[in-house]
Amino acid sequence: MAIPVVFLLLPALVLLPPLFFLLNSILSHRHRPVAPGPIGDPREVTIVIPVYREPLRGFEACFASARAQGSPVVVVGDGEEEPYRRPVLDGGAGWLRTEGHRGKKAALAVGLTAVTTPWVLFLDSDTTLPPGGVAALRARFTEGVGGVGANLTVRDTGHPVARGAEFVERSREVVLRAMSSRGAVMYLDGACVMYRTEAIRSYVASAEFQHLSVLGRSSRLGDDWLLTDHLLRSGYTTVKSYETQATTTPPSDWSGFVSQSVRWSRSGWIRLGRTLRGGLPEGLGRFYAFELMISYSLPLFALASGLGRLRELGRIAGAVPAHLGPFLVSLTGLGGLTASGPYFLRALLSVAAIAAEAIFAWTAVRRLAHRRLSTLAWGGVATAILLAASLYGLVTFWRAPTWRGAPTGVSGGTGPGRGLHPASGP
Repeated sequence: MAIPVVFLLLPALVLLPPLFFLLNSILSHRHRPVAPGPIGDPREVTIVIPVYREPLRGFEACFASARAQGSPVVVVGDGEEEPYRRPVLDGGAGWLRTEGHRGKKAALAVGLTAVTTPWVLFLDSDTTLPPGGVAALRARFTEGVGGVGANLTVRDTGHPVARGAEFVERSREVVLRAMSSRGAVMYLDGACVMYRTEAIRSYVASAEFQHLSVLGRSSRLGDDWLLTDHLLRSGYTTVKSYETQATTTPPSDWSGFVSQSVRWSRSGWIRLGRTLRGGLPEGLGRFYAFELMISYSLPLFALASGLGRLRELGRIAGAVPAHLGPFLVSLTGLGGLTASGPYFLRALLSVAAIAAEAIFAWTAVRRLAHRRLSTLAWGGVATAILLAASLYGLVTFWRAPTWRGAPTGVSGGTGPGRGLHPASGP
């Protein structure tokens, strides 16, 4: 009797997640920053800050960190004036406003109309720059580089969600460092990112960017991954400045983290769909494709593993129609738990998976200076939420997103790179 092709592929599929975790852990250590170019004049960079319903204290911290860089600053109120306009004008910065609440993409386009410098830095209103951050990012623009992202760290608010979110950021850093060791990164987080102005000016104003269509409906998601894809398809490379740490504010509670994760997930699945239809940008190599596809597949592998354990316990054995039996076996086999395989092989695969995940997790938390164990513990909670949110986002990706209980805002990253899949969120 012929063996279905899917069963021949199972051993390779089962090994993909452990291989992903192990490769990223190893390659992240091999990343060596490219020697930066000459330090540029900060006045050659304009900082654009879109703002919508940001608590005034957080906005003032963001604005102060931007003004301290020595660069021109433009703040765009997304349909809003006060309480932001007065401190902006008093601080000697430029103020613009959209007509009505139109979202982050529209605010960025309005902000770009006031930019005359060769470089522009987009900064979310809940994110602060470190001293000299603009100069450090600018120095990474060697030949062929179109965009440079900062390395985000999460502000410690004292709530466990902050440590969970910090673990997510450090896990994301592991993946991006691994990608940096082999070429371009797959996304630049929109919370703090610098671009060559003329490389993105026309695209930001285009209908493709402003009106991303999902099943015939306009979506405000995806500003950061759309810009990253645009640069890569235009022949530029994208890099991260891991030494430049911008600080962002986490959700205030786990409920906010769930909402944020679902938004990131939906954006990520939209990106994957567009990539599958249009293909990858040229010249990115097999490792880039591997990272992209496995990152998005991890929630499905986790689901398959869970179903496999249920089947192993006999909870769903015999409870499905006969014609679905082979499909169920193949699905549960992805978790290395197919009931027909030798026990020692199943155990070996499970041990390999757990070991690879543990190595990856420790690679992430060892970049922390303190509170490693508590960050790891709350990071487990955050990861479980991300997995569930990713699966929910997959079956609801077309829904219109909300942000902080209101129509989609302009602050806070909306890309998948800030979630489970680093493409993520993004």
